[in-house]
Amino acid sequence: MEIQIKMVSAASEVFNYKKKNPTAIHEEVFQHISKHVTNQQIRDQRIKLAMIAAAGKAFEMANQNPDVSEKELLKQFVDKIPSILETMDE
Repeated sequence: MEIQIKMVSAASEVFNYKKKNPTAIHEEVFQHISKHVTNQQIRDQRIKLAMIAAAGKAFEMANQNPDVSEKELLKQFVDKIPSILETMDE
């Protein structure tokens, strides 16, 4: 369960950052996410990887749906968590 919570946290950071900086490019967002992951002081490499994967999916969703609310994007994101984790395990 912890891994899913951390993934939602990373996605939320992306959505929030994109909301405040709508023209932010991939590098900017991931620099911000890298700091967020570091600040979480996570030792488990799988959780770190999951957070980065979550951020990537969230960035894609935010760019594809710029007019959708952060709350709605988070709901949609939560539905995608199992497929993100499955992709990581491949």
